[in-house]
Amino acid sequence: MVPVTAVLSMLTAGCIVLFAHRAPRSAVFLVAIVSALLCAIIEACYLSGQAPAPFILARSGSEQVKSLSSAMTAGMFLTLHLAILLSVFTPHIKVAQFGAAAVLLLAVLNLSGYVFRDTFFLRILPTQGTSILTSTVLVLLALATLFLKPHQGLMRAFTGDLPGAVMSRRLLLPTVLIPVTAGVMVSAGERAGLYEAHAVLPLFVWTLVVLFVTVIWRFALHLSAADRARASVQRELRQALDELRLEHERKDVFMATLAHELRNPLAPISAAAEVLRRGRGETVDESRRLGDTIAHQITNLITIVNDLLDVERLRTQRIRLEKRRIDIRTVIAEALDQTRPMIARKGHECACRLPDAPVIVRGDRIRLVQILSNLLINAAKYTPAGGRISVSVMALPTVAQIVVQDNGAGMSKELLATLFEPYVQAKVTSDRKEGGLGLGLALAKQLTALHEGELSAHSDGPGKGSRFTLCLPLAYQAASFEAGENASPAVPGVGNCAVLPPACAVTTSGRTGPAG
Repeated sequence: MVPVTAVLSMLTAGCIVLFAHRAPRSAVFLVAIVSALLCAIIEACYLSGQAPAPFILARSGSEQVKSLSSAMTAGMFLTLHLAILLSVFTPHIKVAQFGAAAVLLLAVLNLSGYVFRDTFFLRILPTQGTSILTSTVLVLLALATLFLKPHQGLMRAFTGDLPGAVMSRRLLLPTVLIPVTAGVMVSAGERAGLYEAHAVLPLFVWTLVVLFVTVIWRFALHLSAADRARASVQRELRQALDELRLEHERKDVFMATLAHELRNPLAPISAAAEVLRRGRGETVDESRRLGDTIAHQITNLITIVNDLLDVERLRTQRIRLEKRRIDIRTVIAEALDQTRPMIARKGHECACRLPDAPVIVRGDRIRLVQILSNLLINAAKYTPAGGRISVSVMALPTVAQIVVQDNGAGMSKELLATLFEPYVQAKVTSDRKEGGLGLGLALAKQLTALHEGELSAHSDGPGKGSRFTLCLPLAYQAASFEAGENASPAVPGVGNCAVLPPACAVTTSGRTGPAG
């Protein structure tokens, strides 16, 4: 390497260092322009065929201390300096990287000539070749120029964590090493006299083809796997977005329904309060009627608030159960007693089939009553007036099975799939006269899970009624249930649904008929 080439190398390295350390743009411009002008002057000297004293033009194999850099060397340095200048401007980053890549390939090609003892550029341009040291320096400087902005332009294909960039990095090394290694082996075999170059050339080309096809095939397999993984992630993302959108719509409907349900009880309460304020509740019967109206609507408000609080407690896992041994017949009696007003108001026939022996489970009495009440309210609400509701209990080997069945509106398969999700019923329910937010079944499902039980629903279709099956683990054999603890329900006439033999039922008006 002659002194002029060393100076050009230091100026190029200085530009790269200034650029990498975010030096003022003017400093980078100054050094790069000075270096580019120097390279241009050298090229002009070769074009004119003479150099100013004391410099002389380089001649391959006879360079002196005063020799100028070869025309090829000056041209490669000039390209690097122009690439550095263009790298400052993002819109031209691809052009800059293309120039640096061209210098890199030319330097590597020149080095390969020395490796194979047949310098390519020295053969076609005998007075303008580059030395081994100069070619090595140009390789390093070209690589540094390429990585001035590694995440932009052409370099994005090799940087980053995307599958394509990872595969490109893996492919780059064998792409360079395979032909160089194969060429060295072929050249060494020829010099050793094992074969002539023209005889082994077809085999050499075919070997390179097979090796590159193997590399590309492996690269394609990895990209295919990455594409499949990305497609799977995109499907999951779309599904999650659809579920989020649906949940958002459900909550919008829920908020509208909540406002409607809060307004419904407030209107009668406000009317009754206005009557009392004007002093019109003078008779005992009228005062009692107003008091009943206010009490009934306040009960509705309390139910709404309790449902909302229970949903929040279950969501945050702050609900606590006070489990103890209890006869499931007692739970059913209390649930029927709570739902008596709605069943009587709609004139439903109600049949209750209970076993003679206690059916003992372990659970929270209040929460178990809440589960059964929600199932009965749902049956009464969506069964036309004068419909039939039945409650039956069966003690299986390990579980107590409670079935609540009606001959009401029934459900479609689409509704059954999302029946126990919050907010769903608020969206699909058309009958809102009885109030409620459509959270009853969702609460019943979650409370059943806390009791280690199962709650399922079945319907043959719209208009064909519904059947809810509640299974709770038995605590122990009924025979071991202590006398006097959780006594069985009173019979008959509990909650407007008489506890009678399985073949009988009692209507709300007291008529007896076949079980529905």
